[in-house]
Amino acid sequence: QDMMTVGLPPRELYPQVAREMTMVDNKLSVVRISNKNDDILKNLNYRMQNPNSQLYRRRGHKMKGDRIFVPGKYLYKQIQGGGPQEKFVEFDFKFYNTTQFAGLENNLPNCYCNALLQVLYFTQPFCNELLRSTPDPNVEFCIRDELSFLVHMLRQARGDQPCQAQNLMRALMQSEDALNVGVLSSTMDTQICRSTREIEADVNKEQSLFRRIQTLFRFLCEHLHKEELELKRLKSSADYKTLAKKVFGFTNSVINKCTRGHVTVKDSLYFQTSLQLPKDLDESLKFVDLLQSSLMSENNIRAWCESCNTYVPMNQKRIVSSLPTVLAVNCNVKNLQQLKYFGSSERGSSSSPWLKSCFCLKTDEAKGHILAKAAGEEGVDDKEWATYDLVAMISMVIDERGKNDCIDPSTQTDSITDMDAHFVTHVKVHPVYSSSKAETKQWKWLLFNDFCVTPTDERDVMQMYGHKKVPCMLFFAKRASGQAKDSVSLKSLPDLSKDGFHDLCYEKPLTYGRQLKSTFTSLDPRTESPGSNGCMKVVGIDCEFVALSKTEKQLHPDGSETILKAARLVLARVSVVRGEGPLKNVCFIDDYVRAVEPVYDYLTRYSGLREGDLDVGRSKHHLTTLKKTYMKLRYLVDQGCHFVGHGLKNDFKMINITVPPDQIIDTVELFRLAHQRKISLRFLAAYMLKKDIQGVTHDSIEDAQIALELYDVYCDLKKAGTLKQKLQEMYRWGRENKWELEKLETNS
Repeated sequence: QDMMTVGLPPRELYPQVAREMTMVDNKLSVVRISNKNDDILKNLNYRMQNPNSQLYRRRGHKMKGDRIFVPGKYLYKQIQGGGPQEKFVEFDFKFYNTTQFAGLENNLPNCYCNALLQVLYFTQPFCNELLRSTPDPNVEFCIRDELSFLVHMLRQARGDQPCQAQNLMRALMQSEDALNVGVLSSTMDTQICRSTREIEADVNKEQSLFRRIQTLFRFLCEHLHKEELELKRLKSSADYKTLAKKVFGFTNSVINKCTRGHVTVKDSLYFQTSLQLPKDLDESLKFVDLLQSSLMSENNIRAWCESCNTYVPMNQKRIVSSLPTVLAVNCNVKNLQQLKYFGSSERGSSSSPWLKSCFCLKTDEAKGHILAKAAGEEGVDDKEWATYDLVAMISMVIDERGKNDCIDPSTQTDSITDMDAHFVTHVKVHPVYSSSKAETKQWKWLLFNDFCVTPTDERDVMQMYGHKKVPCMLFFAKRASGQAKDSVSLKSLPDLSKDGFHDLCYEKPLTYGRQLKSTFTSLDPRTESPGSNGCMKVVGIDCEFVALSKTEKQLHPDGSETILKAARLVLARVSVVRGEGPLKNVCFIDDYVRAVEPVYDYLTRYSGLREGDLDVGRSKHHLTTLKKTYMKLRYLVDQGCHFVGHGLKNDFKMINITVPPDQIIDTVELFRLAHQRKISLRFLAAYMLKKDIQGVTHDSIEDAQIALELYDVYCDLKKAGTLKQKLQEMYRWGRENKWELEKLETNS
């Protein structure tokens, strides 16, 4: 019997897609789809698999026609709320990171910088200096201080606790230099009335994603160098070594010699160099030869000669006369055709990659040149040679969101925007970062894809996957001597002393001179010492936030909603209450945080804040800066205080601070049965304490006090052995009465 063909054959599904499918209304559907594009494969949030499994190895080399598939660990991951079937399911970061190192969330504006921030953190001398630095609370927007806060967070956080660079981005947005060089985009939605600064950020933004991250690195180094000199009040930087100069800085000498023999030498401070890749592919060109020619160039120009007092032909020579601790190299790939250099093997050796992970440099000021050779070559045993090892690579993954189409090799990298690609970072982690004693002497490669972190190896670092992975920046660290290796360590110094903390608590608010309502009593430095070694180990805390943008939602036919993009919240008020002592339940910190960006919604129903409360000219509250409030909280965390509150996980995330889990006492988790719904603070107060709170608006002091009282009830129930029985009774009553407080008040 003849077979009759009806319609098209079923579409071939990739295994990764098939595993994400589920039954919805008797139809197979794919859940967790990004809102950036309708193409399922381009925007699918791939689930992580074991990087050592056969699936990864097959996927990395699988080809079909001209299509090349990159491993799943490179694909774009997006933080999303659950769909209608996952209403109470939280995003599981453990699924994407099984290492001990924290990633960075990518649901914030300008999150392309995550790749570079991870490199800075794992640059051991840079990280060590930041951990030892002492922030100045009186300088509100200091890039170095914000970097030190971020480094401390990454140092304290676990792998399943990704951090955010929100406060650093906030400080960068206040920098005129950052706006002028185009490293930032607007943090506000276009539908919202934006400030002049927001509009300026979008106008000046560097459209090329490839160049933007290189510009960001140069800006950070130059800004940190300039910022430190200003803080030290130094006019000349020739002798003083700033942090950026000490780690990444090197001297580039420009020697001009005119036809009459007049010579001028000008030294400039540089923080990165760029490879000068030839336009045409030269298979005989070695990486070390290209690096040498890039560090030392010579050409003939026509320029002004001061001695001749006229324009004359000149021979100009540029040479690196001093070597940095960490050499940052821009790959300077003009088009994807030039990727053949990085994806190829060295001529004459199929097993040796063109890009060298180790090489040696030597400067010769007398002869005016610099030499570069591969490690192990003849003549590099001299002590004057400095050995450099590849420790990090920032790469741009093109069309990585699943499309996997054939890419034109002639595509210019400058035309690639943040809608077409994103950054990943390979980092060779120094043993000092490891908390495991078994790994104290082992270097290991990790791939950081925002909050997704996976172990990898050097072979994967060198793999370009066709034209999908474009190396942007390479970082080579100078190999330390044996004595220097033994002295390597990472030690963090406290941001505030005891006296410094109390000085901040007693400091006058920004609204000083205006009649203020007294809402707190500061700690007595003589009798009240917070922390595990003081008389006050437990404190109550509650925070209020305002929204800088609106929430984007998707409405489903059944009436349910899925949050596509959460509102961007910032800290507006924080209240800390004594949990012990004769003044128990008395507030000692009640800070309102000055707003530096336009507020979209004060969320008055939930925050109790109104227009003008965060304005220096109108507020009648204790208004201060975010940095001072942050440093107070950091002091309490470092002193070992235990924080009691409701929903603290979200509060600390918004504050942008990492608190050890054993210092968090969250009443959400204390009064919750396993796999059951979370109960609001208002319901707990009514059921457990017979108190009616949050009637019209929320008050952070009241909420912190209620949390402390609930903690006391929890301790009593647990001591009496009736905690589980009480929770079961509460859940049973809630289900029977649909969690309506009015019925609870009637019954009581």
